[in-house]
Amino acid sequence: MRRRLFIVLLGALLAPGLVHAASGSTFKGELKLQSMYVDVPSDSLSQAFGVGSHWDNALNLRVMGNGQLGSGLSWDAAWVLGAREGKGVELDRRLYEYAPAFYAPTEDRNWWDLQHTFTDKGRTQAAHYVDRLALAYSGAHAVLRLGRQALTWGGGLVFHPMDLFNPLPPNALDTEYKPGADMLYGQWLFDSGADIQGVIAPRRDPATHRVENDQGAAGLKWHGFMGPERQNGLELMLARNYDSDVLGLAVNGSLGGATWNAEAVPTRLPDGSVHTSWLADIQYAWTCFGRNCVGYAEYFSNGFGVRGSDHTLADLPEPLTQRLARGELFTVSRDYLALGLTLEWTPLLSIKPLLIANLGDGSGLLVLQVVRSLSDTAKLTLAAQSGLGSRGTEYGGLETTAGSGVYVAPARYLYARVDWYF
Repeated sequence: MRRRLFIVLLGALLAPGLVHAASGSTFKGELKLQSMYVDVPSDSLSQAFGVGSHWDNALNLRVMGNGQLGSGLSWDAAWVLGAREGKGVELDRRLYEYAPAFYAPTEDRNWWDLQHTFTDKGRTQAAHYVDRLALAYSGAHAVLRLGRQALTWGGGLVFHPMDLFNPLPPNALDTEYKPGADMLYGQWLFDSGADIQGVIAPRRDPATHRVENDQGAAGLKWHGFMGPERQNGLELMLARNYDSDVLGLAVNGSLGGATWNAEAVPTRLPDGSVHTSWLADIQYAWTCFGRNCVGYAEYFSNGFGVRGSDHTLADLPEPLTQRLARGELFTVSRDYLALGLTLEWTPLLSIKPLLIANLGDGSGLLVLQVVRSLSDTAKLTLAAQSGLGSRGTEYGGLETTAGSGVYVAPARYLYARVDWYF
């Protein structure tokens, strides 16, 4: 395994450098240093596993390269080295032992096993993996890409029901790169500006470590325009994701200087039942007291969610828990409203509050980010997150089983990260 990964890394990162002068290949990288204080309540699942309030520190190095190999041919690669230190490492290990399918890393589902863990003992974990490794062909109308790459379908701002390929969580703090997925991707561009995309993405079952037919994804998405002046965008999606059939319809446009987007995503399960998720959002930019502001609101209806607040984690239906475990969904209830703002206090300082409200049980999640540009090649991100609500609600804390007295809620934390680009 180590030898195979070593050969892949050499091929992805070193071999293109041999043709750098002729092909115009470029290389760049980034180093991220972060520290987080996590406040752990006494009745939380973390405390039940012996992990209380703690500091976690992490370092991530990402090296990227891309270039041309010939007429219409190109390559893209990214290698990531990461290390963590803190009680959170112990907690993640114990959670994985407790429920392997639920806490399996994203990399464990990729078709190619391009990762290696150097150490995972005590409070220290270090590993490296290939996050991008793809060959591409681009012609006048056709685009083909084979390998590990990132793809996003749908236009949600906080929630992403149409995104079948490693969607980011609603409260993600680092959104520069999505985790890569192994796939064959194709696109045909029409002269009208419309296009059609197709993808085949095999996946491994993290329990068996084998590629299984019911784990993969395949789909088509058409993007075009509608309206008398083609002012509205239209997307139609037909896909098979894991063992379910997924349809998608998205429409977007402008309204009085704002932009809006709406999506409907019905999913048919193997038993014939259909669960439909909905999304609608609006985004508007304006000047407030001489400062640039961008505000947005997004409503999301989770077709797999449960209503009310009289349930525990053990009561959640299997189709929902499967999607939570796979990272397709990140919420357990039915109806949500997200309100967010980006305030450019100065050209170098941005403030980004986000409130996600569960409309069914009255709880909420508050996330605040402050991003400060330190130089042309560095920036500082400060953040805080806290759940709002009483015990028995999603963001206040759901009980694991009835009468257990052990609750699971989003982490309350203070966070700092420095990014350096080179």
